[in-house]
Amino acid sequence: MRQKAYAQAMRVIACALMVWQVWMMWHIASYEASTVQWSCDGTGGCASDQFAAVAPFAGVLCAAALGLLSARFLHRATPGAMIALSAVACAAGWYDAVADGRVLYGTVTDFHIFFPVGRFSVSDWLTFLWSAAGLGCLAAWWGAAVSLRRTAGLRRLSRRYTTADAVLEGWRSAGRKYGEVTVVFEDQAGVRHEVPAVVERSALRRDVLAVYDADHPGDPALTRVAVPHRKLLRLS
Repeated sequence: MRQKAYAQAMRVIACALMVWQVWMMWHIASYEASTVQWSCDGTGGCASDQFAAVAPFAGVLCAAALGLLSARFLHRATPGAMIALSAVACAAGWYDAVADGRVLYGTVTDFHIFFPVGRFSVSDWLTFLWSAAGLGCLAAWWGAAVSLRRTAGLRRLSRRYTTADAVLEGWRSAGRKYGEVTVVFEDQAGVRHEVPAVVERSALRRDVLAVYDADHPGDPALTRVAVPHRKLLRLS
């Protein structure tokens, strides 16, 4: 238990450091965007030896790394959260650049990520970034809701319910994605229970948990099937 708690603490620290890294990369990318000098050849290729020129690319890589580290906590909300964080950090860089007199809201400048995106005013970039942040937040909320439903997250927080490793037997289709199965598990007293439930088809290929009422372990109305999140990256 202590080793698991230590691994979780290390993961949280790593996530916090990566959040800072993502923020810094995207903040630098926009804060110094107007000062980047590009050298272009006749074939349309451009390059620069300034760090701000590669900061957006570094920001994408850092956001991807943060997504892998934080997926255990954020589940399906991870992609939306990474988009929102990157967009807000980039917007903050533009605001700071305006505050420090580097640019004005009407200043037209270019911005590179993997390639030149185009030349727009700072106000236009901010509009785009806040729109991206809003879409990212919506995606994160939707992903969080899906994850809470699939993992029975809220129910598992209640002391009234407990979990047990379960096996799904049988399958009778109840729609395109759902079907009726029998959930087989043993409660804390070692008593075997077989409870009917409706699950998504994808649950048949995953390890699942039975989330049941400790006082009424065989009650179908109080039993849910939880599909734990896959561990993409383990620190223990």
